[in-house]
Amino acid sequence: MSPTRVVDLHNHVSTPACEALLDGPAPAHLDPFTRYSGAETAAYNTQQFAALAVRLTDPARRIEDMDRAGIDVQALSAAPPQFYYWTDPALGRRLARMQNDHLAEIAAARPDRFVALATVAMQDVDAAVTELEHCVTQLGMRGVEICTNVNGLDLDDPRFRPFFAAAAALDVVVLLHPHGFTHGERFTDYYLTNVVGNPLDTTVAATRMIHGGLFEELSSLRVCLVHGGGYLPFYASRMDHSWAVRPEGRHRIPDRAPSSYLSQVYVDCLVYDAAHLGFLVQQLGADHVVVGTDYPYDMGDEDAVALVRAMTDLPAASRELILGGNAARLLRLDT
Repeated sequence: MSPTRVVDLHNHVSTPACEALLDGPAPAHLDPFTRYSGAETAAYNTQQFAALAVRLTDPARRIEDMDRAGIDVQALSAAPPQFYYWTDPALGRRLARMQNDHLAEIAAARPDRFVALATVAMQDVDAAVTELEHCVTQLGMRGVEICTNVNGLDLDDPRFRPFFAAAAALDVVVLLHPHGFTHGERFTDYYLTNVVGNPLDTTVAATRMIHGGLFEELSSLRVCLVHGGGYLPFYASRMDHSWAVRPEGRHRIPDRAPSSYLSQVYVDCLVYDAAHLGFLVQQLGADHVVVGTDYPYDMGDEDAVALVRAMTDLPAASRELILGGNAARLLRLDT
């Protein structure tokens, strides 16, 4: 075993009991992942998600898979279809509490293998703050997962500031996870709703948060972007250039280049190959990359730990940070 516990910060759990409270699926216009999935993708996903049910719900099976993948601890988070931001606020609050109780129960039963990240009803920001405080102070949760947009609203919208302020005050990491791209009319074929749409929504969300002054206002806020941070780490120089030569991006961050705020951003290693992982480390530093498998979905990588271990061009200390040291710090696993 590695001297550092290997921690997977990006994986998912389903809470099937929530479905009994719903009259039907999300409205198409508020579920871009489904809306912009073509017929082939929709049919394939129906079969695949049914096959994944046991891995999304059975902790014993999950631990078997973790052992095979070389993962010591998972930070459990809700499956993206269960964000439920499209429900009315009262139902959204109830669904979030059901999921959080479920996640906390799994973590409490095996605290050596699991910690939990909260989910909150972002369509009701006051309720989201209350639920986050409950999850952290009463349930012992170590972070919170939210979608990269809220029913199409971008996260730099001022209405969401109290939520991010609460996360910063509670000293918990915010895991941003996409669920399709909100304007994906061109993504219906070839599974582009995920291949391009998911990382693109993350890129838009994080870039708007930077330019909107969110990180400037909340210097202790820490955010983790899944799927390698989308496209942001790979072309941050373009937003810096725009900031330097044009006025549009300077209104709320007049004194610092946009990429400087990446010091508050962490990304997972879910980029599938050594070349891209090496570039992530080069751009953000080994101290800002964590393991993320996206377990149990097929777009994940259950060989993520092996990929990091194979990066022998990195110092051993850097590999250990990525494998678990960074996540342990973000999640306060030693407190």
